[in-house]
Amino acid sequence: MKNKLRLSQVYQKFFKAEGNQHIASEYAIRKLVQLIARFKTKSILEIGLGIGSISGTILEIEKGENLNYSGTETNAFCLESLNRNLGANFSKLNIYSGIKEIPARNRFDLIIIDGKDQDLGKIKDLLAKNGIIVIEGDRIPQQVLLEELFPNNKTVHSISLRKNSSGSPFPKEEWQGGLKIIFTDPTAGQKLWWVKEKILTKLKYKYPGRHFGSSKINVIN
Repeated sequence: MKNKLRLSQVYQKFFKAEGNQHIASEYAIRKLVQLIARFKTKSILEIGLGIGSISGTILEIEKGENLNYSGTETNAFCLESLNRNLGANFSKLNIYSGIKEIPARNRFDLIIIDGKDQDLGKIKDLLAKNGIIVIEGDRIPQQVLLEELFPNNKTVHSISLRKNSSGSPFPKEEWQGGLKIIFTDPTAGQKLWWVKEKILTKLKYKYPGRHFGSSKINVIN
């Protein structure tokens, strides 16, 4: 409960940040933090850092962990916002203008797709063995491309049964956005997690009025 409250507090800094209409949902970031903890992620690449809602929250929550976080961004406003919004954690980011600028020797345990890049297909060479890809939002064309790149994949769409909080920049009558998780060459442990998440997602679709696990958002005024 303490960790959930802390994540909410960190994430909510982005509610009033300029450019907040494009931030990831709290549910999506919670799920990412779960994946990082469960699979002992040490290196992350985020395609499309934006104003830093994902990177800023994760780097703050994972303080003390030896986490290598890289990302791509070219937009001048976003680059200025990252510096302002992340504070001291900005120095922990390795920022590239695009995928093709990332050194070929780099390998990432987790790649987050939160933007576009014409060289998206090249992430196959940047993903570590048994690496995980997470797509924030729908992004169907990118999902199709990635599933073709990794034919042995196991993919699950993780959805939320919580609506947006009154303090968020999104309409409170709408559901929090989910994410798609692609286990590119799954281990036994990843397959087990995938099966559980598939069942959970099916239950959420079938019983949308119920809550499976606690994900209450505590808005800090």
